[in-house]
Amino acid sequence: MIGDRRVIGVIPARAGSRRMIGKNTRMLAGRPMIGWTLAAARASQVLDRIVVSSDDPAVLDLAAAMGCPAPFVRPAALSGPEASVIDAVEHALTEVGGDWDYVVLLQPTSPLRRAADIDAAVALADDSGAPAVVSVSPLSKPAGFHVHRGADGRLAGPPETLADTFVINGAVYVARPERLSRDRTFRPEGALGYVMPVERGWDVDTADEFAACEARLRADAEG
Repeated sequence: MIGDRRVIGVIPARAGSRRMIGKNTRMLAGRPMIGWTLAAARASQVLDRIVVSSDDPAVLDLAAAMGCPAPFVRPAALSGPEASVIDAVEHALTEVGGDWDYVVLLQPTSPLRRAADIDAAVALADDSGAPAVVSVSPLSKPAGFHVHRGADGRLAGPPETLADTFVINGAVYVARPERLSRDRTFRPEGALGYVMPVERGWDVDTADEFAACEARLRADAEG
């Protein structure tokens, strides 16, 4: 809870994956990958309820073992590769019921995000009155390293606006449920960006990204 506003966190984790089978339950630096997101959600100071939505029994068992109350099975119609995450979030809100001031989407493919990032993104939405907040990271290389390659292969410098360019990292999405239902996007007009460091904004979708993320987590653990 933030003030008197009620906040629900939704962690969507379908079983299928086009690029890395079973990634949500694959062991990553000592715990299943989804476990890092569950741990961050449970450590958050603003989430009043955490919901795991999945069609994977292994994910649901892990969620229950980590203390997530009443994880529930996502319908098959919302579990395929073409399924919309917005539909999954709305289904979760319907299943849980009640009135919520903010819904926070936490994808398990962002295991480096911290509880502080969740809390800060929600606080930004609440303080600003914005309809939504999306976490972003700076470009991994400074603007001066980016070039444009023309049709003839010649290189030219980057557009001047690149210095103000950020990447949506997929770690934290915050929205007001009524706006999400109406606009069906976490990026409606007026959405704000919550800036996270590059090293906490990794989105893990491939085996190489998984290995790199594991190396970072182990290095962080070793101090």
